[in-house]
Amino acid sequence: MEDTNGCPGRARRIAYSGQSESKQDTADQLRLLIESVTDHAILTLDVDGYVASWNPGAERIKGYRADEILGQHFSRFYPPEAVARNRPRHGLDVATREGRFEEDGWRVRKDGSRFWANVVITALYDETGQLRGFGKVTRDFTARYQAQEQREMERLREALRIRDDFLSVASHELRTPLTPLQLKLTAMRRAVDSAPGGMLPSERVERDLDVAVRQVRKLVELVDDLLDVSRISVGQLTLERVPADLTALLREVVARYQPQANQLGSTVELDAPAPVQGEWDTRRVEQVMTNLLSNALKYGGGKPIHVSLREEGGMARLNVRDEGIGIAPEALPHVFDRFMRAVSGRNYSGLGLGLFIAHQVVSAHGGDIQVSSVPEKGTTFSVRLPLGPT
Repeated sequence: MEDTNGCPGRARRIAYSGQSESKQDTADQLRLLIESVTDHAILTLDVDGYVASWNPGAERIKGYRADEILGQHFSRFYPPEAVARNRPRHGLDVATREGRFEEDGWRVRKDGSRFWANVVITALYDETGQLRGFGKVTRDFTARYQAQEQREMERLREALRIRDDFLSVASHELRTPLTPLQLKLTAMRRAVDSAPGGMLPSERVERDLDVAVRQVRKLVELVDDLLDVSRISVGQLTLERVPADLTALLREVVARYQPQANQLGSTVELDAPAPVQGEWDTRRVEQVMTNLLSNALKYGGGKPIHVSLREEGGMARLNVRDEGIGIAPEALPHVFDRFMRAVSGRNYSGLGLGLFIAHQVVSAHGGDIQVSSVPEKGTTFSVRLPLGPT
């Protein structure tokens, strides 16, 4: 063997003087490589699954010395329940049939402790195509598995926390319209019972009925939101597209919210100078507009709300901007999450579903919705909707 490059410290090309010597050197290199590996268990099995070779990595991971394990069946590395399901034989059969078998699962060390392993079994054939045995490489992924389990547990704990928070908020929000409704109806009942001839002044009846209708409408909206989330969860959010002018629809929504804006000392400034024609599910798009505008009024601190609508590059672009409390930077990536409430529920009502539903509706139309915010300066939601099905 000689160095044909002749330059120390640089990559070299090795030339071998004879074929037999070349094969021997290659075999020696392979043996040295396998013996130097300690973070992988590398072993060979005969055709029936009995251990034929064993490297230091296998001893470190599995705990057996070579003289203890050579000639033993590899099924002893499997837990009893896996052996009962014939998993060792299954791995060899798949490797024989397909050339390779891989799985992750529990394995057993010499001391009886278990570790989470990644296992690859490769069928070994000679030049004539005859099966001579199997190569088996095992890696200890216990730390990775435990980290993944820990992440999953944290995710589940967070999901449970969100669920519990939601149930608490939902019970409060659903009770909010029910309590005044019950009180108002009870008061009406008593008034009727005590009134001469059971007759009440029409002005009082009209006033009390208006209160009752408002509370029922609020209750219906809450239930509708819950039903929408249920539909979204099972993939049943369907769209009924019809030709429509979004400008006209937006004007109707803004007009509907003007009394609420006036009560809050706010104004809604609408900038939508031209029709924006297209095909949308108008009920769902109106839901998006309503959710964004009601949010802006809720968190806008009585300051002006700026709403604009334009057609840009084959898209309808809707912007809703307030000048209110804004959203904290750490909450911003999660504003479209289900049950997400970016501010304390003590000060602001809501189920935390409006923006989630808006995002789902916009996505179903093939559009996108973005948010930008600066704490104490305000928040802007930008919606882009294709003018028709994409």
